[in-house]
Amino acid sequence: MQNLSENIGHLLPLPTNAPTCSEHSQAIGLDPCGTALNIDAVFLIELPLPWPKPVFMHPDLIGLESIIDTSMGVTRVLTCQPRSNGQVTTVTVFCKEDATFDRWVFELESNDSLMELIETLISSKPKDITTSKQIKENKEAVLLCTQGSHDICCGSKGTRLAGQIEEQDNNIDLFKVSHLGGHRFSPTAMTLPDGRMWADLDLEILNSILKKRTETEQVAKFCRGWVGAKKGPEQIAEIEIFKQIGWEIDNQKRDVNSSTSNKGWSVEVLLSNEIWTVDITPGRQVPTITCRSEGGIPFTTESEYIVNSVEKLIKTETVSGS
Repeated sequence: MQNLSENIGHLLPLPTNAPTCSEHSQAIGLDPCGTALNIDAVFLIELPLPWPKPVFMHPDLIGLESIIDTSMGVTRVLTCQPRSNGQVTTVTVFCKEDATFDRWVFELESNDSLMELIETLISSKPKDITTSKQIKENKEAVLLCTQGSHDICCGSKGTRLAGQIEEQDNNIDLFKVSHLGGHRFSPTAMTLPDGRMWADLDLEILNSILKKRTETEQVAKFCRGWVGAKKGPEQIAEIEIFKQIGWEIDNQKRDVNSSTSNKGWSVEVLLSNEIWTVDITPGRQVPTITCRSEGGIPFTTESEYIVNSVEKLIKTETVSGS
């Protein structure tokens, strides 16, 4: 059994209990903020079920990894359940351009074509590939983790939410995808083109996020982070500015940089006409338990964060006639 600090020990399940990781996360009030991926692109491959764990053990994906470097930058590779009965495999690529993600689609006829496409994308961006088709309709995409072979929480809660989305009359472009990370926050998803990741979703929360009619202050507690910022303090700081500015921040180019201090971090968020600084210190040390294992053993640990101050330092105003 692992050595337990007093602070961690009281947050673990009782030795005789074996909760799911998402049940336990909710029981201890685990904060999802700051736990998103930090990526520049998403590579989404249609692949029929069943999927192994990890999904890259599938014979069609041999040689691939979850994170690869491409012409677009750091790229997360995911599979998704096919959305049509055709014989052609569809690959969807989302790549970040300034603030939001562009969408490109490729139609492939063989697994060899898939590997050729990946090799091409390592050196060429989608817009430079003749077989690419850019999707320009203003339609929200939801990448919802439903991989039950990886974790029961995503397999049950994610799949249930997917069914509810499909039942309602909506304009949501749903992708049921492989492991996104963070199954302790299931149902967990990424929304595009904004590039935000979300935790503990239900249909009402998801609709409020997609329709952007709810104050960001109310939904920020479900935001794992914006993938354009680094995991941890930088994503925490960006979420704080998201709360301050509102939904319009998702259309603004922003740079997020942090420096360490004696007690924590000072994070600068630079927008087109504003500079914000956010002072952050470490919060609780919390366990990430093994799902359905007695006492949650074995487990890993991670930090939560405390935001001490948010300050807008500079606002540049354009002088008329200058």
